[in-house]
Amino acid sequence: MMTSCKAQNNALMIPEIDNKFERFDTIKYNSLKKNISNTVFITLKNGTYIEMVKVKAGAAYYETPYDSYFKIFKDYYPSGNIKYKGIALNVWGNFKKGIWYEFDENGNLIKEIDHDKPYKFTFENILKFCETHGIKIDKGPILQSTGWHNEISRKIENDKPVWEIEHLKKSNLVEIIKLDGVTGKVLGTSTYKYINN
Repeated sequence: MMTSCKAQNNALMIPEIDNKFERFDTIKYNSLKKNISNTVFITLKNGTYIEMVKVKAGAAYYETPYDSYFKIFKDYYPSGNIKYKGIALNVWGNFKKGIWYEFDENGNLIKEIDHDKPYKFTFENILKFCETHGIKIDKGPILQSTGWHNEISRKIENDKPVWEIEHLKKSNLVEIIKLDGVTGKVLGTSTYKYINN
């Protein structure tokens, strides 16, 4: 499966996702499975990283284009029918971007949630903030075994949208910057010690 990006999202390489029913690709999963692990992965010629997981509770598919801040997330019911799908940040999927689609066990679309709607201060604005403050945000596949990666997350806190940037300020110190999700105003900062194992 190849990803495509909408024209207006080319600069950020945001993968495109639709609200169509689909099933977990068991044939592809089985062709990649080489040992007893439930997780298989492959890197395509264009650098896109694909990870597939299959367990009794269901299955999952994650696809990260080489030059993108985002990845496609898809979770499936044990039957193989799609449960939900959407786009999330490449670092541990800390925030959901755009519209996410949820399906019932029969494959009927039951919910669409626009996770961007409350955030007038956009992801693009966050990237500019990070660039201005010398905070590097990595693109492409982020694997847990590759050390520290600065993170961006967002949440609704006291009924208000909030962004958080968690970055390595020094080799042993992490800073968290909290910003208003509407205005971009810095609401506060905090730090904690970091030990690189």
